Amino acid sequence: MKRSPLSSRGFTLIELLVVIAIIAILVALLLPAVQQAREAARRTQCKNNLKQLGLALHNYHDVHSVFPPGGLQVTSYRIGWAARIFPFLEEGAMYDEMNSLSRDALVTSSPYRFTSAPHYGDSVPYTTPVPTLACPSSPLGNTSPDITHSTLTWLVSHGALHYRGNGGSSDVGIIAGSSSSRDYSTSGIIYPTSKVRMAHITDGTTNTILLGESSSSDGWTDAQKRGWGGIQPWTWGYYYYSGAGFLQIDNKYIQYPINYTGSFATNNTPFTSTHAGGAQFLFCDGSTQFLSEFMDLDVLKRLSTRGEGEVIGEL
Repeated sequence: MKRSPLSSRGFTLIELLVVIAIIAILVALLLPAVQQAREAARRTQCKNNLKQLGLALHNYHDVHSVFPPGGLQVTSYRIGWAARIFPFLEEGAMYDEMNSLSRDALVTSSPYRFTSAPHYGDSVPYTTPVPTLACPSSPLGNTSPDITHSTLTWLVSHGALHYRGNGGSSDVGIIAGSSSSRDYSTSGIIYPTSKVRMAHITDGTTNTILLGESSSSDGWTDAQKRGWGGIQPWTWGYYYYSGAGFLQIDNKYIQYPINYTGSFATNNTPFTSTHAGGAQFLFCDGSTQFLSEFMDLDVLKRLSTRGEGEVIGEL
Protein backbone atom coordinates (compact mmCIF):
# COMPACT_ATOMS: atom_id res chain seq x y z
CA MET A 1 0.00 0.00 0.00
CA LYS A 2 1.15 3.54 -0.77
CA ARG A 3 1.82 5.81 2.24
CA SER A 4 -0.39 8.88 2.40
CA PRO A 5 1.53 12.12 1.73
CA LEU A 6 -0.43 13.74 4.59
CA SER A 7 0.84 11.34 7.22
CA SER A 8 3.47 12.81 9.59
CA ARG A 9 6.54 11.21 11.01
CA GLY A 10 8.09 11.93 14.43
CA PHE A 11 11.62 12.97 15.31
CA THR A 12 14.24 10.32 15.11
CA LEU A 13 16.33 9.74 18.22
CA ILE A 14 19.34 11.42 16.60
CA GLU A 15 17.30 14.51 15.68
CA LEU A 16 15.91 14.75 19.20
CA LEU A 17 19.40 14.54 20.72
CA VAL A 18 20.66 17.24 18.35
CA VAL A 19 17.81 19.58 19.37
CA ILE A 20 18.47 18.95 23.06
CA ALA A 21 22.17 19.62 22.54
CA ILE A 22 21.44 22.92 20.78
CA ILE A 23 19.10 24.00 23.59
CA ALA A 24 21.74 23.10 26.20
CA ILE A 25 24.37 25.14 24.35
CA LEU A 26 22.03 28.14 24.14
CA VAL A 27 21.23 27.93 27.86
CA ALA A 28 24.95 27.65 28.68
CA LEU A 29 25.59 30.77 26.63
CA LEU A 30 22.66 32.80 27.94
CA LEU A 31 22.89 32.08 31.70
CA PRO A 32 26.28 33.78 32.24
CA ALA A 33 25.04 36.78 30.25
CA VAL A 34 21.93 37.03 32.44
CA GLN A 35 24.02 36.70 35.59
CA GLN A 36 26.45 39.36 34.38
CA ALA A 37 23.57 41.71 33.61
CA ARG A 38 22.13 41.19 37.08
CA GLU A 39 25.50 41.78 38.73
CA ALA A 40 25.98 44.92 36.64
CA ALA A 41 22.65 46.20 37.93
CA ARG A 42 23.56 45.35 41.53
CA ARG A 43 26.95 46.99 41.15
CA THR A 44 25.27 50.12 39.82
CA GLN A 45 22.92 50.14 42.81
CA CYS A 46 25.89 49.80 45.16
CA LYS A 47 27.49 52.78 43.45
CA ASN A 48 24.26 54.73 43.83
CA ASN A 49 24.19 53.85 47.54
CA LEU A 50 27.59 55.46 47.94
CA LYS A 51 26.50 58.53 46.00
CA GLN A 52 23.49 58.92 48.34
CA LEU A 53 25.75 58.51 51.37
CA GLY A 54 28.12 61.08 49.91
CA LEU A 55 25.30 63.58 49.45
CA ALA A 56 24.12 62.98 53.02
CA LEU A 57 27.65 63.41 54.38
CA HIS A 58 28.06 66.67 52.45
CA ASN A 59 24.74 67.94 53.81
CA TYR A 60 25.85 66.96 57.32
CA HIS A 61 29.05 68.94 56.73
CA ASP A 62 27.05 71.95 55.52
CA VAL A 63 25.04 71.95 58.76
CA HIS A 64 27.78 71.07 61.26
CA SER A 65 30.85 72.41 59.38
CA VAL A 66 32.63 69.05 59.90
CA PHE A 67 32.23 65.46 58.79
CA PRO A 68 30.81 63.14 61.49
CA PRO A 69 33.36 61.65 63.90
CA GLY A 70 34.41 58.04 63.98
CA GLY A 71 34.10 57.92 67.76
CA LEU A 72 33.60 60.09 70.84
CA GLN A 73 35.16 59.83 74.27
CA VAL A 74 32.01 58.23 75.67
CA THR A 75 32.73 54.94 77.42
CA SER A 76 31.33 51.66 76.06
CA TYR A 77 29.93 50.69 72.65
CA ARG A 78 28.10 53.50 70.89
CA ILE A 79 26.30 54.18 67.63
CA GLY A 80 28.54 55.79 65.01
CA TRP A 81 28.56 58.04 61.97
CA ALA A 82 25.92 56.17 59.94
CA ALA A 83 23.04 57.14 62.23
CA ARG A 84 24.28 60.73 62.45
CA ILE A 85 23.45 61.22 58.78
CA PHE A 86 19.97 59.63 58.96
CA PRO A 87 18.23 63.05 58.91
CA PHE A 88 20.04 63.75 55.61
CA LEU A 89 19.32 60.28 54.21
CA GLU A 90 15.51 60.43 54.33
CA GLU A 91 15.65 58.35 57.51
CA GLY A 92 14.63 61.18 59.83
CA ALA A 93 11.70 59.16 61.19
CA MET A 94 14.06 56.39 62.29
CA TYR A 95 16.38 58.95 63.87
CA ASP A 96 13.48 60.49 65.80
CA GLU A 97 12.26 57.08 66.93
CA MET A 98 15.70 56.23 68.30
CA ASN A 99 15.68 59.42 70.36
CA SER A 100 12.11 58.80 71.54
CA LEU A 101 13.26 55.50 73.07
CA SER A 102 16.38 56.93 74.66
CA ARG A 103 17.14 60.63 74.82
CA ASP A 104 20.24 61.48 72.75
CA ALA A 105 20.39 57.86 71.63
CA LEU A 106 23.70 58.24 69.78
CA VAL A 107 25.57 58.60 73.06
CA THR A 108 23.22 56.91 75.53
CA SER A 109 22.24 53.69 73.73
CA SER A 110 24.17 50.51 73.02
CA PRO A 111 21.35 48.69 71.21
CA TYR A 112 23.46 45.67 70.28
CA ARG A 113 24.28 44.95 73.92
CA PHE A 114 20.87 44.74 75.61
CA THR A 115 17.19 44.73 74.72
CA SER A 116 16.15 46.55 77.88
CA ALA A 117 16.12 50.32 78.47
CA PRO A 118 17.99 52.48 77.64
CA HIS A 119 19.36 50.23 74.87
CA TYR A 120 16.19 48.83 73.25
CA GLY A 121 18.18 46.51 71.01
CA ASP A 122 15.13 44.64 69.71
CA SER A 123 13.18 47.78 68.76
CA VAL A 124 12.15 48.77 65.23
CA PRO A 125 14.70 51.54 64.58
CA TYR A 126 17.54 49.09 65.13
CA THR A 127 16.09 45.97 63.53
CA THR A 128 14.80 47.62 60.34
CA PRO A 129 17.40 47.43 57.53
CA VAL A 130 18.35 50.68 55.80
CA PRO A 131 18.62 49.83 52.05
CA THR A 132 21.20 52.56 51.34
CA LEU A 133 23.61 51.01 53.85
CA ALA A 134 23.71 47.53 52.25
CA CYS A 135 25.29 46.38 48.99
CA PRO A 136 22.75 44.35 46.96
CA SER A 137 25.53 42.07 45.67
CA SER A 138 26.55 40.98 49.15
CA PRO A 139 25.56 37.39 50.01
CA LEU A 140 25.33 38.55 53.63
CA GLY A 141 21.99 40.28 52.98
CA ASN A 142 20.78 43.47 54.60
CA THR A 143 21.13 42.36 58.23
CA SER A 144 24.26 41.83 60.33
CA PRO A 145 26.49 40.54 61.76
CA ASP A 146 27.47 38.13 59.00
CA ILE A 147 27.83 35.24 61.42
CA THR A 148 25.99 34.59 64.68
CA HIS A 149 27.97 35.86 67.65
CA SER A 150 28.54 33.23 70.34
CA THR A 151 26.98 35.30 73.12
CA LEU A 152 24.80 37.82 71.30
CA THR A 153 22.79 35.58 68.98
CA TRP A 154 19.86 37.97 68.51
CA LEU A 155 22.06 40.52 66.75
CA VAL A 156 21.44 38.95 63.34
CA SER A 157 18.28 41.07 63.10
CA HIS A 158 20.08 44.44 63.08
CA GLY A 159 20.42 46.47 59.87
CA ALA A 160 23.66 45.90 57.96
CA LEU A 161 26.41 48.42 57.26
CA HIS A 162 28.46 47.57 54.15
CA TYR A 163 30.33 50.89 53.90
CA ARG A 164 32.97 52.08 56.37
CA GLY A 165 34.59 55.41 56.99
CA ASN A 166 38.16 56.09 55.90
CA GLY A 167 40.25 56.40 59.05
CA GLY A 168 43.55 57.12 57.29
CA SER A 169 46.80 55.28 56.61
CA SER A 170 48.73 52.89 58.86
CA ASP A 171 51.86 54.87 57.93
CA VAL A 172 50.68 58.33 59.03
CA GLY A 173 49.35 59.79 62.28
CA ILE A 174 49.07 56.59 64.33
CA ILE A 175 47.89 57.04 67.94
CA ALA A 176 48.92 54.17 70.19
CA GLY A 177 46.30 52.53 72.38
CA SER A 178 46.84 50.23 75.33
CA SER A 179 47.35 47.42 72.80
CA SER A 180 48.09 47.29 69.08
CA SER A 181 44.46 46.33 68.36
CA ARG A 182 43.39 49.72 69.77
CA ASP A 183 45.81 51.84 67.75
CA TYR A 184 44.19 54.22 65.28
CA SER A 185 45.25 56.69 62.61
CA THR A 186 44.39 60.40 62.51
CA SER A 187 45.31 60.95 58.86
CA GLY A 188 41.91 60.16 57.28
CA ILE A 189 38.44 61.69 57.36
CA ILE A 190 36.34 59.65 59.82
CA TYR A 191 38.31 58.36 62.81
CA PRO A 192 38.04 58.53 66.64
CA THR A 193 37.40 62.12 67.86
CA SER A 194 37.80 63.44 64.30
CA LYS A 195 36.62 66.94 63.40
CA VAL A 196 37.63 67.06 59.76
CA ARG A 197 36.47 69.93 57.56
CA MET A 198 36.64 70.27 53.80
CA ALA A 199 39.39 72.86 54.27
CA HIS A 200 41.53 70.22 56.01
CA ILE A 201 41.58 68.02 52.87
CA THR A 202 44.57 69.72 51.27
CA ASP A 203 45.41 66.69 49.11
CA GLY A 204 42.21 67.47 47.20
CA THR A 205 38.74 66.04 47.65
CA THR A 206 39.05 64.12 44.37
CA ASN A 207 42.14 62.32 45.70
CA THR A 208 40.87 61.42 49.18
CA ILE A 209 38.62 58.51 50.14
CA LEU A 210 35.61 59.22 52.34
CA LEU A 211 33.97 55.76 52.52
CA GLY A 212 34.94 52.31 51.30
CA GLU A 213 32.93 49.17 50.68
CA SER A 214 33.02 46.34 53.24
CA SER A 215 30.44 43.83 52.08
CA SER A 216 32.23 40.48 51.96
CA SER A 217 33.93 38.22 54.48
CA ASP A 218 34.95 35.59 51.92
CA GLY A 219 38.15 33.88 53.01
CA TRP A 220 37.93 35.07 56.61
CA THR A 221 38.04 32.68 59.54
CA ASP A 222 35.01 32.28 61.80
CA ALA A 223 36.90 34.16 64.52
CA GLN A 224 37.43 37.11 62.17
CA LYS A 225 33.76 37.12 61.23
CA ARG A 226 32.65 37.00 64.86
CA GLY A 227 35.11 39.69 65.93
CA TRP A 228 34.38 43.40 66.12
CA GLY A 229 36.12 43.79 62.77
CA GLY A 230 33.56 41.58 61.03
CA ILE A 231 30.76 42.86 58.80
CA GLN A 232 28.70 44.41 61.56
CA PRO A 233 25.44 46.43 61.71
CA TRP A 234 25.30 50.22 61.69
CA THR A 235 24.50 50.08 65.40
CA TRP A 236 28.12 49.02 66.05
CA GLY A 237 29.96 52.32 65.75
CA TYR A 238 32.95 52.23 68.08
CA TYR A 239 34.11 51.41 71.61
CA TYR A 240 36.02 53.86 73.80
CA TYR A 241 38.35 52.44 76.47
CA SER A 242 38.55 55.51 78.75
CA GLY A 243 41.92 56.82 77.63
CA ALA A 244 43.26 53.43 76.55
CA GLY A 245 42.23 53.68 72.90
CA PHE A 246 39.32 52.90 70.61
CA LEU A 247 37.87 50.04 68.63
CA GLN A 248 36.99 51.36 65.18
CA ILE A 249 34.02 49.33 63.99
CA ASP A 250 32.30 51.53 61.37
CA ASN A 251 35.55 53.22 60.30
CA LYS A 252 38.97 51.71 59.48
CA TYR A 253 42.51 52.79 58.72
CA ILE A 254 44.16 51.23 55.67
CA GLN A 255 47.02 48.80 56.12
CA TYR A 256 46.08 45.97 53.77
CA PRO A 257 45.03 45.62 50.10
CA ILE A 258 41.39 45.47 49.00
CA ASN A 259 39.89 41.99 49.52
CA TYR A 260 42.82 40.92 51.73
CA THR A 261 42.12 37.61 53.52
CA GLY A 262 45.08 37.25 55.87
CA SER A 263 45.18 38.13 59.56
CA PHE A 264 44.14 41.62 60.66
CA ALA A 265 42.98 43.52 63.74
CA THR A 266 39.68 45.30 64.33
CA ASN A 267 40.85 48.79 63.44
CA ASN A 268 42.61 47.85 60.19
CA THR A 269 40.04 45.41 58.78
CA PRO A 270 40.45 45.51 54.96
CA PHE A 271 37.85 46.93 52.59
CA THR A 272 36.12 44.14 50.66
CA SER A 273 33.36 43.28 48.21
CA THR A 274 31.96 40.45 46.10
CA HIS A 275 32.19 42.58 42.95
CA ALA A 276 34.74 40.87 40.73
CA GLY A 277 38.21 42.36 41.03
CA GLY A 278 37.83 45.08 43.66
CA ALA A 279 35.46 47.28 45.64
CA GLN A 280 33.56 50.56 45.39
CA PHE A 281 34.82 53.74 47.08
CA LEU A 282 33.31 57.15 47.72
CA PHE A 283 35.65 60.14 47.50
CA CYS A 284 35.36 63.42 49.36
CA ASP A 285 34.14 65.30 46.28
CA GLY A 286 31.10 62.98 46.13
CA SER A 287 32.38 60.90 43.22
CA THR A 288 32.65 57.11 43.28
CA GLN A 289 35.31 54.86 41.83
CA PHE A 290 35.77 51.12 41.57
CA LEU A 291 39.29 50.38 42.81
CA SER A 292 41.08 47.21 41.80
CA GLU A 293 42.20 44.70 44.40
CA PHE A 294 45.50 44.57 42.48
CA MET A 295 46.24 48.29 42.79
CA ASP A 296 49.48 49.31 44.48
CA LEU A 297 48.97 49.34 48.25
CA ASP A 298 51.03 52.52 48.62
CA VAL A 299 48.66 54.29 46.23
CA LEU A 300 45.66 53.09 48.24
CA LYS A 301 47.28 54.41 51.42
CA ARG A 302 47.94 57.78 49.77
CA LEU A 303 44.27 57.99 48.82
CA SER A 304 43.41 57.51 52.50
CA THR A 305 45.33 60.53 53.81
CA ARG A 306 43.89 64.04 53.60
CA GLY A 307 46.93 66.30 53.80
CA GLU A 308 50.29 64.64 53.22
CA GLY A 309 50.87 65.99 49.71
CA GLU A 310 51.74 62.60 48.25
CA VAL A 311 51.79 61.94 44.53
CA ILE A 312 48.91 59.55 43.79
CA GLY A 313 49.98 58.10 40.46
CA GLU A 314 47.95 55.60 38.43
CA LEU A 315 44.85 54.09 40.03
